[in-house]
Amino acid sequence: MDEPTTLADLALLALVVAHGTDADLDPRESREMVRQLDRIAAAFGDEASGADLSDLVERAVRDYGRLSVIGLDTVVARLGAALTPAQTARAHAALVEVADADGKVHTMERTLLRHLAQAWGLAG
Repeated sequence: MDEPTTLADLALLALVVAHGTDADLDPRESREMVRQLDRIAAAFGDEASGADLSDLVERAVRDYGRLSVIGLDTVVARLGAALTPAQTARAHAALVEVADADGKVHTMERTLLRHLAQAWGLAG
C-alpha cells in the first residue's frame, strides 16, 4: 500500500471532522471538504485536478472505514511532522471551515479541533 500523502491525510482528517464527530455527513460539509482540499493543495504548491481531489476523497472514505484511534493519532502525528507551522495553521483553519460548513460546530467537532490544535502546537 502506498504511503499516504499529506493531502490524503488531510482528506482523512476532514472526513473525521465532518462525519466522525457527529455521525452525519452533511452535503455542505462534503462540498467544503473538497473546496478546502483544493485550496490547501494550491497553498502548499501541489497541483490537484478535480480527478485528483476525487481520488483523495475516495481514499479517505476507504481509509475512514478502517481507522482506529491509534491510526488517527498516527495521521495527526504524521501531519504535525510533515507540515511547517504555517501549513499546520492553514490545515487546522481548513478543518474548522469543514466543521462549520453545516452551520453548526458540534461539541465533538470542537473537541477534535481543540485536540488537533494542541497536538500541532497551535493552542496557546
